[in-house]
Amino acid sequence: MHPLYRKISRRLVPFLVLLYLVAFLDRVNVSFAALTMNRDLHIGEGLFGLAAGMFFLGYFLFEVPSNLMLERVGARRWIMILMIAWGMVSVATAFVQGTRSYIVLRFLLGLAEAGFYPGVILYLTYWLPPKVRSSVMALFLAAVPLSSLVGAPVSTQILLLDQTLGLKGWQWVFIAEGAPAILLGLVVPFVLADKPGQVSWLNAEEKQMLAADLRKAQPGGPVHEHSLLQMFTAQPAVYGWSLAYFLLMVGLYALGFWIPKVLTSRGMSLQSLSWAAALPYVAAAGGMLAWSRNSDRLGERRFHLVLAYAVAAVGFLLAAYAPSPAVALAGFALAATGVLAAMPVFWSASTTLLAGPLVAAHIAVINSIGNLGGFFGPVLMGWLRQTTHSYVIGLAAISLFLAAGALTTAWLCRMPSAQRVREG
Repeated sequence: MHPLYRKISRRLVPFLVLLYLVAFLDRVNVSFAALTMNRDLHIGEGLFGLAAGMFFLGYFLFEVPSNLMLERVGARRWIMILMIAWGMVSVATAFVQGTRSYIVLRFLLGLAEAGFYPGVILYLTYWLPPKVRSSVMALFLAAVPLSSLVGAPVSTQILLLDQTLGLKGWQWVFIAEGAPAILLGLVVPFVLADKPGQVSWLNAEEKQMLAADLRKAQPGGPVHEHSLLQMFTAQPAVYGWSLAYFLLMVGLYALGFWIPKVLTSRGMSLQSLSWAAALPYVAAAGGMLAWSRNSDRLGERRFHLVLAYAVAAVGFLLAAYAPSPAVALAGFALAATGVLAAMPVFWSASTTLLAGPLVAAHIAVINSIGNLGGFFGPVLMGWLRQTTHSYVIGLAAISLFLAAGALTTAWLCRMPSAQRVREG
């Protein structure tokens, strides 16, 4: 990587990783809270899946407007607003009185968080050309395994605070893990700059080099406002990428929402769960970074993307039919490695192939439609669990979705525009 882009990465990525770690933890900490909350609020497996997935309906509705608002008001102010809003909603979840208020707050959390992840993806396109974007995206997405490495033991310990100050352990999970979003949101305007031209830590020569590299990578010209109709019709391939991302998100949130429940259903104690639920992400973190760097080094996306989907599919299948908790854990590790290895390569390929004046809207459309997989997956898993009294069929179904994702990405990367990836 060129020294300029190492410099930019060192400045931006650690803080963005911290923000996404908090965001992802607030999104999936319900998987640990549910271990006792479901009993207290009389929530069954099917209703748990529905409530977990409601986050993504709110996410879907506000995704495109939120990403366009980021362009209008600037990254610093908009990310600050989003973080404070979702932190307040997360804390408020600690005081739900029943299933109705719980579902409403999950929906509102999705509304509040909708613009953050695609906003950061768009934000990075202002600072980095495609040739280095996959490696940097992998560093940013390291927040996903980190959130589980940190969140699994921390959430388990917080649950043990049951009856402290008169609150249940699951209430403390939402309070303790929602408050950091509010505090970090207040810090954002002092750390992030909206565009490279606004910072003093890049000299004039570095800014000129960056601007030239970005112009080469964006043949369609600068991003500007368009009607919603244009956003959704300018490049039909955006829907193919949306489908591929939908299938990937089914896998990601099957991991995030169901690993603790699957392992406890197979006899694992709460004390053992605190480290076991984090193990799949230990493997995934290293695999994701190595895979994305190899993709950048070779200038190749198709093989790396398809194989990552396939590895995830095999992992879920192994977890489904595992004869013991240890083998199930190995399957989840393989699945997590495949899913997370696919994510940075996916965004590097899709944002390059869809480059042009509508790139902001395309990122938002892909992410909003794709994240409906986060609604569909938990609802399907919950329904299958409640119907079959087993997690086997649900996990096997997730495996099929990821296999379909491998075929979809193989087709998308063979389109004529795929050559731009290698040229980047």
